[in-house]
Amino acid sequence: MAKSAKLSNSDDFEVNEEIMEKINTYARKELTPEEVYAFPVILCDNDVDRDYERFSVKSLETLAEMFIGKTGIFDHNPKGENQTARIFDAEVKTDKSKKTVNGEDYTYLLARAYMLKNQKTQDLISEIEAGIKKEVSISCKIDSEICSVCGADKRVRPCAHIKGRAYGNKVCHMILEHPSDAYEWSFVAIPAQPNAGVSKSFSDFSSKESSNLTRKKICKSNKTLIKELEHKDNMISLLYDEIRRDVISMKYLCDPLVSREDFEKTISELDCEKLLELKKTLFERAQNRSLFTPQLWTKKDDKYSQSKHKNLENNNQFKLAE
Repeated sequence: MAKSAKLSNSDDFEVNEEIMEKINTYARKELTPEEVYAFPVILCDNDVDRDYERFSVKSLETLAEMFIGKTGIFDHNPKGENQTARIFDAEVKTDKSKKTVNGEDYTYLLARAYMLKNQKTQDLISEIEAGIKKEVSISCKIDSEICSVCGADKRVRPCAHIKGRAYGNKVCHMILEHPSDAYEWSFVAIPAQPNAGVSKSFSDFSSKESSNLTRKKICKSNKTLIKELEHKDNMISLLYDEIRRDVISMKYLCDPLVSREDFEKTISELDCEKLLELKKTLFERAQNRSLFTPQLWTKKDDKYSQSKHKNLENNNQFKLAE
């Protein structure tokens, strides 16, 4: 997974002795403040992005440790010549004056990176200072995608909820949990996350497998996979809507006075499996109330029905005349 972020203007810092000590842990020779350009960068945050995904605060804390020491490149191109900067410190910060879409305190992963001041980097440094180069993109591995509506893990047991779609008073999005690796971060042009400028791409290829495939083949494979997933998501969504309508109809048959708004709000958080279970339960209740049976039909084990219609089994008056 790759996600983009942006350089930070409000978290600037002074390159002091403590900072140089951290930077020099990655250098073969001891560098001086005059030789390095250091800058802050927001890698990601806990707000919902344009792809309807967000990191949990716990995931941000895990990634903070993972990204220390990771190199910065351009456009996720892994060529060695693209190595430009390196993260030497990272921490999770919270801005209580700012709220996320979900009403949580805005929390973000702030990293501090450095690069050498030389002829090769002077143009890049000028562009960073001028605000032209602002967005960066992180590449990491996420093991769990939790549905914000029902809590299902999309990687383990996919639910029918679709990202970006409203269910009751909730808009479905994925909560990114359990990061297991951080790869690199890159300078990019177009971000996708409003606050941290996040852009994303998914791949199940390991680094070893990816090295044996061309970028063109990977893109083609991903496009095919995305189309298949979109088709399946649409089919699941149609089935989910049909089951949901059936459940609402059966609920009214069993409980005519129920509040439609309250009931729809209740079932909006249920996945397909739970909706099917509820549908089965309501169907059995409806049958017991004889909502789906002929008026003259009675069950042999229904004492009430037998007492009410005790003459049904031997009622000769309904026979045709011989």
